[in-house]
Amino acid sequence: MNDFWTHKDNIPEGMGYGQFTWKHLLYMAAVAVCVIVSAMWYLQADQAGRILFLRTIGAVLILIDIIKMVLIAFSDVKFSEYLPLELCSFAAYFIVCDSIFIGNTFFPEMLLTLFLPAAIMAVLFPTTSTLPAFNFYTIHQFLYHGLIIAYIVARFAAKEIPLTYTGVWLSILKIIVLAAVIYVIDCRFNKNFMFLRDTYGNPMLEAIRRITGDGIAYTGGLICFCIIMIHVFFALFKCIEMLLLH
Repeated sequence: MNDFWTHKDNIPEGMGYGQFTWKHLLYMAAVAVCVIVSAMWYLQADQAGRILFLRTIGAVLILIDIIKMVLIAFSDVKFSEYLPLELCSFAAYFIVCDSIFIGNTFFPEMLLTLFLPAAIMAVLFPTTSTLPAFNFYTIHQFLYHGLIIAYIVARFAAKEIPLTYTGVWLSILKIIVLAAVIYVIDCRFNKNFMFLRDTYGNPMLEAIRRITGDGIAYTGGLICFCIIMIHVFFALFKCIEMLLLH
């Protein structure tokens, strides 16, 4: 309990819950159960209930991120290193906009083909694995990304998100534009938002760097990996749509 509020920058080595340990698997199982239950409830809800569900998730995402940033601001961690400019932070912003402007065509398909894969990867390869399992930032990691997954899966299960190959490339174009803006910020202020310049020890990103090398080659490799994963998830979602949702 003494380390519950401790940031990962201040945790001694050897205290983390690790990758694919029983503690990590338990968190993943909890996320999976919550996503399934949420989707089942959403399918049974009326329109008013669905809107309340979507907007509640958007509000909770913003609230818990504010709490996280306040804690960081009052700790001895460098605040500018952890501004909410990561990919899944943008997912939260887009979810809020999507939940407010019900029926829009800009956000839903991008949420499905880009942000859902990113959130799933964050659960499979969490950046908090060096922290104890019972730690605020660990809980935040799985709650935050679990809510993103639950939101998108519920809407997809209810056939509220169109899935077209044209939409895939529109999503890719949007992420390239977003990545270009963040990369300029990273270079200008020597940061690493969206992991565009460094892996921070994440095993999946380390594998990419081993193939591509460092510098701009790593950044290009990361973008190529994202494009490949978007296509993989598109094919997976299309199969699910054809087999289960018709």
